[in-house]
Amino acid sequence: MSDVCKPISYEDVAKFFARARNPAKGKPLMSWARIIKEDGDGGYNYVVLQHNARIGVFTPDNKFTFTMSSQDARHCSVTLSQALHRALPFAWRRVALGRYEVTPTKKFTQGSGRYFWEYLRNAESYEVFNGLTFDLDTYEPTNARPKLTQMAVNQDNKLVWLRQLKSFKTAVKVRARMGVLESLLQQVERERQAINRHQWDMPDWSSAMWQDLLYTSIKDNECSTELLKGFIKSVSRGYWRNSVTVNDIIKEVDNLCKTYSVDLRKRFGVFDEVSELQEKDAVS
Repeated sequence: MSDVCKPISYEDVAKFFARARNPAKGKPLMSWARIIKEDGDGGYNYVVLQHNARIGVFTPDNKFTFTMSSQDARHCSVTLSQALHRALPFAWRRVALGRYEVTPTKKFTQGSGRYFWEYLRNAESYEVFNGLTFDLDTYEPTNARPKLTQMAVNQDNKLVWLRQLKSFKTAVKVRARMGVLESLLQQVERERQAINRHQWDMPDWSSAMWQDLLYTSIKDNECSTELLKGFIKSVSRGYWRNSVTVNDIIKEVDNLCKTYSVDLRKRFGVFDEVSELQEKDAVS
């Protein structure tokens, strides 16, 4: 079987799903993904899942829409870069921390292997966001945004962003020296031990609530208890690290600010707004 998934339509997906042994549990697409069926406008939607992450959805108007949050994209990126093009007619690649692009593989006809990767280097790609939609008749995006590299940078707002970010990170470190982070860490550990692990509320930093809190905290140079506890809860754990230190928390602050740097810089006005005409030119 070819390494590259050929163009498919909504009708193709519906026929594929009709062969599911247990429709209520969905139909495996590959070892890492499955399709489930949901009610939608004008018919059924077919959602592609990787575990609980909603990668995208096929809709009755013969369109496919990427539906991942930035956090889901980050967690799924390695798998998608290696295997998305084998399951769906799109190739995925990471272009920078927290930034990803997809390339429709509709026009690729030479088989697989090195020819495919050569094709990707020259083919048009589009920055992924939650809501990026492709028309499956043409495999052209209906709402592509200009790439970050195509957008003008507002130098004044960039300086404001850099100054505020530096001040915010300094404020976190000051609270570390004051013992505030250590005190909150102990409090969080007590809360963790008192509940079932399935009840643990690790923050979703791609959600509107946490994005707003992070942005306003940097803008206003504030470090609320809620925010600091969110940083503590976000530090990764595993068999190799069952405890968390203050240094781990500071590193997590840096990591989150880098991961969501694009979203934050947009909110600080670092990238000048593009006109509707420019957006159309970027798509064509």
